[in-house]
Amino acid sequence: WFDEKISRHEAENLLMSKGVGCFIVRASQNSYGDFSISVRHEDDVQHFKVMRDSKGSYYLWTEKFHSLNKLVDYYKTASISRQKQIFLRDNSQEEKERQGGSLERIGREGFHMGGAAGD
Repeated sequence: WFDEKISRHEAENLLMSKGVGCFIVRASQNSYGDFSISVRHEDDVQHFKVMRDSKGSYYLWTEKFHSLNKLVDYYKTASISRQKQIFLRDNSQEEKERQGGSLERIGREGFHMGGAAGD
C-alpha cells in the first residue's frame, strides 16, 4: 500500500477502479519528506496529508502514532473520513507483496520500475 513515487493524479486513476476504502500511502508532492494517503470514497478519491509533530509522531486528526504502519492499522477500524464512515482496506495485496508478489502487482497495474531491463 506504499508507493512513494506515484502522483496524486495517478493515485486517483488507480483507486477509481478499486473498492471503497482502498488506499495508497504516497510521498507528498507539495511537502518533501511528508506523506499523503489517497483513499477511494464512494464517488471520488480523497487525499489526507499525514502530519508530524515535534516528537516525530504521525497523525491525521488527533490520534498520534509512532509509525505509518500503526496509523494505517488504526484507520482500518476507525473512519479516516470526518464526513462518512470510510475504513482503510488493503485489498488483500499486503501479504502478497510481503512475499514477493509486488512485481506481479506492478506488472498488472502498469507501473514501471527503474533499473536494467530484465531485473
